[in-house]
Amino acid sequence: MTEKQLIDLETIEYFMPFCYRHLEITDKDREKFLEHSEKGLHEPDERVIDGFNALVQGKVWRGRHMHELYEEGVLEGTMPYSTILGLEEGDTPVPRSVMEFMAKEIFKGQNAKQIRKLYNQSLDKSDDSNI
Repeated sequence: MTEKQLIDLETIEYFMPFCYRHLEITDKDREKFLEHSEKGLHEPDERVIDGFNALVQGKVWRGRHMHELYEEGVLEGTMPYSTILGLEEGDTPVPRSVMEFMAKEIFKGQNAKQIRKLYNQSLDKSDDSNI
């Protein structure tokens, strides 16, 4: 697997629905998913609970989060970037790969610089508090 594929898979696994989180996602599941995603092979079946279908659902829900939840929340003012990125006090920041995906995807990347700056400044502050 390429570095780009591994990063993409990391973001997909982050957004997998909770009902799949108990599953062990194997390299075979990941390879099958990539064949499905890139070559159109292997038909997913929502009735089957396995690693491959978990990844398929992760990709679906990743898109829904970006375009149906996060963009709408930002526009409405109910979901600031600090919340989406997990930067509120007591939250766990999203992994860097997820932040990068959000920066590129939300509003087609129009606020990418703002998202990256907020994320990096927040992590720098949290690192300083641990000194």
